[in-house]
Amino acid sequence: MLLKIAQISKTYNFTKGLLISSAAFSAVALCYYLFDIAMGISVASGVLIISASDIPGNNKHHLYGMLTSTLLAMLNFCLIQYTATNSYVLFVTTGVLVFLNAYIAIYGFRASLIAFSGLLTIVISYARPYSGMEILLHAFYILLGGIWYILLTLSFGGFRTRQYSEVLLNECMELTAKYLKSRIAAIEPKNRSASLREQLNLQNDINEKHESLREILLHQRQRSGGMYSKRRQLLLFIEVIDIHEFAIANPFRYKNYDSGSEPFKAVTTQIAAAMGAIADTLLDMANNIFEKGEATSALPAIEQLIREAMTAAKTFENTPTSQQHHNEVLQLKHLLEYVQVQYKKIKVVRAILRSTNIKNVREINERDHLKFITAQDYSPKLLRENLSLESPIFKHCLRLVMTVLSGYLIGIYFEIQNAYWIMLTIIVIMRPGYVLTKDRSKQRILGTLIGGAVAMGIILLTSHMVLYMIITFIALTLSITMVQQNYKVSAAFVTLTIVFIYAMIAPNALEIIEYRITDTIIGAALASLANIFLWPSWEKESIKTLIQEAIVANKNYLEEVRLFYHNKLELNTSYKVSRKQTFIAMGNLHAGFQRMTQEPKKQRKNLDRIYKIVVTLNSLLSATASLGTYTQIHKTTDASKYFDTYSFAIQNELLHCLNLLSKQNNSVYAALDLEEAKTYLHDTFERLLLVAASEDKNAEVQEQLKEVRIITQQLEWQHSLAVNLHSEIKKYLDLTPNH
Repeated sequence: MLLKIAQISKTYNFTKGLLISSAAFSAVALCYYLFDIAMGISVASGVLIISASDIPGNNKHHLYGMLTSTLLAMLNFCLIQYTATNSYVLFVTTGVLVFLNAYIAIYGFRASLIAFSGLLTIVISYARPYSGMEILLHAFYILLGGIWYILLTLSFGGFRTRQYSEVLLNECMELTAKYLKSRIAAIEPKNRSASLREQLNLQNDINEKHESLREILLHQRQRSGGMYSKRRQLLLFIEVIDIHEFAIANPFRYKNYDSGSEPFKAVTTQIAAAMGAIADTLLDMANNIFEKGEATSALPAIEQLIREAMTAAKTFENTPTSQQHHNEVLQLKHLLEYVQVQYKKIKVVRAILRSTNIKNVREINERDHLKFITAQDYSPKLLRENLSLESPIFKHCLRLVMTVLSGYLIGIYFEIQNAYWIMLTIIVIMRPGYVLTKDRSKQRILGTLIGGAVAMGIILLTSHMVLYMIITFIALTLSITMVQQNYKVSAAFVTLTIVFIYAMIAPNALEIIEYRITDTIIGAALASLANIFLWPSWEKESIKTLIQEAIVANKNYLEEVRLFYHNKLELNTSYKVSRKQTFIAMGNLHAGFQRMTQEPKKQRKNLDRIYKIVVTLNSLLSATASLGTYTQIHKTTDASKYFDTYSFAIQNELLHCLNLLSKQNNSVYAALDLEEAKTYLHDTFERLLLVAASEDKNAEVQEQLKEVRIITQQLEWQHSLAVNLHSEIKKYLDLTPNH
């Protein structure tokens, strides 16, 4: 328990929670002693509102985001307060403001946080009515709170940004280690299905961490690349990406394992054990990243496992057991090479974590680095383009307006005390998708019940105000700390915070617990029902688009691999960007499919067929990455026209898939004689096999033999996957009406 608390205390979320709590409490204390408590509460409200938009990244975007939140909060507060005297006008004003604030989210994640700040202000404005100059005065107090928090944020900006990227790196390493372990577990047929599903889920999480790290590390490096900590983090990030991408690029042919000889399976298991030790070591390094990677004693054991696997593979090579023996030897050599490369990368990660003098960070051209960051489009045309029921954000805004206003009317009709808590629950819980809203509703209710029970127990035991203040500070800090890690626990601490704030200023604290629970249940129920009945957004409506985007990305990546095989030059930016975009597109598809599996049964028709499409596309990505990686780390011969024939044939199948999905007629490569290419590649392999048999010690011939075999296998596998994908998409569309 103490270890867990110590780990949490080192996280960025805890630092942010502590900063927000300190800012809010210091504002209340200063205003209480210098002015009055009402001013302090308004200033603290400004702190809490603006802190919702605080997320590190581009320094300019970070500052502008918080300033925008501050101005939006003041505007929303004034409009709600000035219209509060007329219920009908207030009703309309609330609906319009909720829609406009929520609509800001079309501009991406940071904009969605600004939108949440605005929505939070709308609801908080219902807490207490003001009149006349009081309205402008309290709007000014909100401004003071926002400025106070921004100043504190800027004061600790360097430390918080460094800590934020450190935590992201930790999570990225941990997810990568779990990804490696899931690939190993899939070797056993009984674990394969569950392991493949886990890989799909992990892939999306890894993509999200990569995207966040790219933005923060590449931007920060551009502005202050000389700082040791940033150079260290950037180099570590690059190596972790390499480990992940090299894992994707080395898919294991499970069918070959299942049909392989028993000695082959035994050696494969030994290699897997070495890979498992590498994954465990990476996970251990992730857990000790704050201690600069001190826990590295497993490296000698890994070396021993690799040596034993190499000895077993050599013994297997010298004792033929079947007709497929030669193919199995090549597979084992490929696996051993993969393990050895990953082990070298793990040693580099260890060196970075232990180093005190990082000098050689791979330089990134300042003009090219922005290509690796997904730029947000802030064009006004997005506002017009999303004004349609085809847009998930537009539907979410309409749904949110109807639900918030429904909560408002229920509160008035049943004369519920603090009815704005219903509205607050709705804006906190409701998300564009059904699945996330449903999960947050459950966690919010459970957390509120737990927090209410704990608060009731403490209030019945003591009424000590100093203790209440301490509990409020701790609960507020932990509610912010846990909001991303465990929403249920965060909701419990939020409830504790609110109850003890009221306990310090009102005698009816136990009644507050009852109102809090009632309002939370009503708000959560309304949010969940709205996502089902009011302009629902089901994944089946967008899954086809996600499939198309994944196919286009795979096709572009394959073309970059083909060009690289011809040019044999250093990897250019377009290759790396296309690879990144393919990973992101596949991650989006995985996430969409995962959400679809959690939707109501009637909304997830043809789920098995979609799963086959997702798995096939994922295998195609692995095969393409494998081909690209092989050409990078080996000295290869010149690519023949038959290699191009195969590549174009694969791209043709992908174009046919796109034509089916879009009902268009994209042009394809014509006059491709795939049989001729297949015959040429197999004849070349047989010829080299005879030469290798007569020149056993000729390393160049052995390497050419290995190249032809691997390239041929990869091309044949990619083509079969593309053909299977075409077939699966056709079956899916045949089963999907009105596609």
